[in-house]
Amino acid sequence: MDIQALSMDMAQDRLLEAAGLQVQKMALGDAKEQGAALMKLMDSASVITDPAMGNKIDILA
Repeated sequence: MDIQALSMDMAQDRLLEAAGLQVQKMALGDAKEQGAALMKLMDSASVITDPAMGNKIDILA
């Protein structure tokens, strides 16, 4: 293999690695946003304080 082909292969490998890294960074950013939204939703949810809630199950439904 000549030097020119080897150099082109290495440059292409670096480009593919950089593109893959950018995709992973975008996915991580999306996951962080979704996690923050989920935490906000969980914090805003009201707690059910009725002790009788959930004691009976309707098995005919």
